[in-house]
Amino acid sequence: MARTIAVTGKGGTGKTAIAALIIRHLKQHAAGPILALDADPDANLATVLGIRVEKTIGDLREETLAEVKNLPAGMSKSAYIEAGLHQIVVETEKVDLLAMGRSEGPGCYCYVNNLLRDFSEKLHTAYQWVVMDNEAGMEHLSRRTASRIDSLIVVVNDSPLALDCARRIDQLVTDLKNPVGKRYLVVNMAPEERVAAVRARAADLTLEFLGHVPRDPALEEKVFNGESLFGLDESPAVRRIGEMMARMGE
Repeated sequence: MARTIAVTGKGGTGKTAIAALIIRHLKQHAAGPILALDADPDANLATVLGIRVEKTIGDLREETLAEVKNLPAGMSKSAYIEAGLHQIVVETEKVDLLAMGRSEGPGCYCYVNNLLRDFSEKLHTAYQWVVMDNEAGMEHLSRRTASRIDSLIVVVNDSPLALDCARRIDQLVTDLKNPVGKRYLVVNMAPEERVAAVRARAADLTLEFLGHVPRDPALEEKVFNGESLFGLDESPAVRRIGEMMARMGE
């Protein structure tokens, strides 16, 4: 079964870049294939990884509901979804990507969502690593559509709003009693002189402080130019992610 790392945090804290840097680290240093799971409807993970996504799970769900009366004779909805799910996984060297896409509309999606969840979990058996970039509200945890998470990383900057979001996520995970292994806090892009203050404000959380990722001009240049972070050379952010992964025992 794959080892799963989930990254979340308030929008604007750089959580997607952190998820991408973790995937970059695993691609270079870990054995086995990696599944990048973009669970944020904005679908920015694919962009920073330089991977083009043609269809998402949300698109497949809508397509299934639209075509349910026109399925080929003898083909069940579950078989149709399983075939479609394998088709929308984007395969690249050592890293594959699956995008969740848009959230549900006004219709009833329960049956289709359950099928998609089951088949998504089957995909996990084909990988040694799964790295999830979650939306800030952790909808996939609250709806129990995510499988077990071995390491949960909550990303904050020096904004009190980011800490408020981290506090809600921390409480949500505790209340739902979802199967989460270790919970970590990462301070991202905060001035060095404010890191101690951010840690002090987060002292009431159950999250273990994992580290501080400083502003990185090389990373920001890649993002600004729309270039893949796989092409990022050794830089302050890359080095800090490597240190944090070692601390996590990954």
